Amino acid sequence: MGESIRVFENSLRDYLINVQSDAYNTKGKVEYKYNNLKVYMEPKKRSVPHFWVSVNISAACYQIDPLEKLDGSMGADERFILMWAARPNINGELRKHWVYITKSNELINHQVKNEKKTQENMEITEKEYKEAAEIVMGSGVRYKLKAFQAKLRKHRNDKISQRTR
Repeated sequence: MGESIRVFENSLRDYLINVQSDAYNTKGKVEYKYNNLKVYMEPKKRSVPHFWVSVNISAACYQIDPLEKLDGSMGADERFILMWAARPNINGELRKHWVYITKSNELINHQVKNEKKTQENMEITEKEYKEAAEIVMGSGVRYKLKAFQAKLRKHRNDKISQRTR
């Protein structure tokens, strides 16, 4: 299950309580019904912008734009949830939050991939360094290479000095 979005939960809970309470002050009777209301988004399950609402054992998925039910059932509360989500400020915030969640997931995945690549590169370079160190230290190639480079420099310097004479 995705992470719950507390701001939307509080807003939806208040909206449902206010819509369903009547002139006879039944607000207290309605409040207990939405104690465990959850609003969350799961971009891994569906690629379309959506949000989930769950209360007790009921759960439903709603597409954000255009606003429609995709899956599940909320019973009598369904029409109130659609009216709440159709409000311009709520719908805009839901869209913004969807973009935020999907972009942050992409950035995290990209960062993890980059970390894996750099870790692999570090492992390769460590292996290469170990092999090079074994070759250089074990066989004395380093000393032979230095001697060869010194002879090459001397030979070049001799050629340059012969041209200048």
